[in-house]
Amino acid sequence: MAVLTGGLAACGDDSEPQESTTTASPIDRSTDSPSSSESSSSSGSETSSGDGSGDDAELPDDLPPEARENTKEGAAAFGEYYYDAMADADHTGDTSDLRLLALDTCSPCKQAVTDIEADAKKGQTRSENPNTLTKVQASERPDSGYKVSMNVDVKPHHVYENGEIVSDVEATNYTLTEHVTWQDGKWQISDWVIS
Repeated sequence: MAVLTGGLAACGDDSEPQESTTTASPIDRSTDSPSSSESSSSSGSETSSGDGSGDDAELPDDLPPEARENTKEGAAAFGEYYYDAMADADHTGDTSDLRLLALDTCSPCKQAVTDIEADAKKGQTRSENPNTLTKVQASERPDSGYKVSMNVDVKPHHVYENGEIVSDVEATNYTLTEHVTWQDGKWQISDWVIS
């Protein structure tokens, strides 16, 4: 099972933000995604064309309106949505939304997709999205985009293989920092690190 709590990449420039931080409201993402043994056609991976905020930018249908806005608040909401989408993909084995949300140059993003897909091929998934995201904040980066940081509390959960529990994951917590940039009419993750 992929462990997404290791430091997979440096998030670039750690300099102080140039403007005040913004705290995002919690995003309501349903946690009743189907398990790997259920139909993947209902996993929420359908996409839609842009909503006027960009030129035909494909985005997941359940991406909240605030995460589609080219604002500091939009960057924070997008960063929160991305990490929830990653946990949902780890539950379902479906990485199609993750591929839409990250730049091709994002090494930890690509590694997470690779790990989730490898686990899914072995029939391994998590029992649920175990993450609670709090203190989501965005601050402008001096190079481009926003630094989005959040606390991640992970509750204990199971790892399944072909529907059978094969291991348990203990509770943990950590800080996630993402580099979120506006490109091609939409927010995208360009890097992230866990500390």
